[in-house]
Amino acid sequence: MRARAFPRLTERPIRKIRMVIDLEDPLKPEIPLEEFMKLHGGDPSPPRYRVTTIEVVTCSEDLQPVLASECGTCPKFVRRFGDKIYCKKAMIIEY
Repeated sequence: MRARAFPRLTERPIRKIRMVIDLEDPLKPEIPLEEFMKLHGGDPSPPRYRVTTIEVVTCSEDLQPVLASECGTCPKFVRRFGDKIYCKKAMIIEY
């Protein structure tokens, strides 16, 4: 029996997490924007706080979370389009 591999694409959504960083107190931990708004009752003010966005993807090979920017170093990475990552996944067919 011979085996043949056909490339197939998997689609993974990118999850965006907005974090608030306190620039004046380096010992204060970063917290998600939604939690900051619950604790302080409003948006973070720019001189003291900075809002950053972290993009996270679940890897299609080992199902571990990775940064979306790390996907470009993977040999199975095909493309990022919109809020999704496309990767190759081999499908083995025996005949």
